Amino acid sequence: MNRSDWYPVHNSLIEMAKLSKVLLSLSLSLSLLLSSNTALAEEVRPKIAVAYDIGFKGDEGFNDAVSQALELAKARYRLVPPFVREVPTSGTTVDRLSKLRFLAKNGYSLIIAVGAGYRDTLRRAATEYPNVQFALINDRSLGQLNISNIYFDELELARIAGVIAGAHSKRRVVAIIGATPDLEAGFRKAVIAVSKRIKVMALPFPEDVSQLEPALGKADVVYSLWDKDSRVFDIVTSRKTRTVYIARNPDQFFARIGTNPKVIASLEKVLTRPISHLVRLALREDALIDVIDESNGVYGRIYNSKNQGIKVRLGSAIPAGERTTINAALQKLSIRAIN
Repeated sequence: MNRSDWYPVHNSLIEMAKLSKVLLSLSLSLSLLLSSNTALAEEVRPKIAVAYDIGFKGDEGFNDAVSQALELAKARYRLVPPFVREVPTSGTTVDRLSKLRFLAKNGYSLIIAVGAGYRDTLRRAATEYPNVQFALINDRSLGQLNISNIYFDELELARIAGVIAGAHSKRRVVAIIGATPDLEAGFRKAVIAVSKRIKVMALPFPEDVSQLEPALGKADVVYSLWDKDSRVFDIVTSRKTRTVYIARNPDQFFARIGTNPKVIASLEKVLTRPISHLVRLALREDALIDVIDESNGVYGRIYNSKNQGIKVRLGSAIPAGERTTINAALQKLSIRAIN
């Protein structure tokens, strides 16, 4: 090869080397950019927190129900610390509010509070942090757009209880304790759907619990909305005349099928779907805000038997024939049948 032929080849090699350096530089820059964007994406990934009620985990009530539902959501959506956090409370107003503020300040975009005990502090925190989405479990009273009220249909629960009570009563006298007028009416209508010959007693929460026993009279099936402690349950289930009880769980952690033979049925508020719905939407930077009460601006979602928010368990005291009667009456009331 003469000199005149060598120079073009030499120059071409130099140009190719320069081009390779440029391409390598661009590749490294792109790699760093992608790495930076990935880290940024991880940093801004929505974070979710749960503020439990008094007792924290192990209360056998709503705290445990929410905790168990959250564990399923963690597995499903691959949530790990610090993108999910759980905190307890001592129950004081100061502690509840300080916990909510701490979580909001530390970038948790969805904060789930367990129980109506958070009602006042959650209202205040939601006002202070309008860009944070909050959720309140088992309540429907807070009318703010950044609060999802997770409410279980108490009227449907009362109607289901009325059907079970009407089907199981042998003395044709049943009782509901501590119900509001609408829940009493729903319970009564459901009893009548089974039999018009059954008497319904509606009793208020007694100031003196000792007066409850004689007030129950001949009632042999009782549905009570008292859930602060087991006093009403203990009175009902310790009567000399056989009286059975329809429980509400996890509200009434002290009354469950299998722990007391007097509990013939359990009406259960299932937290799995509500927690899953809240988490899934939060990860999409969205919120659970169905209209619950338009006039008062209350948003969230009402859960019932049809959307798998309410489940009914019948004890062994309910025979097959009685179960058939119960499902026929529920169908009349447009309520999902019990499996």
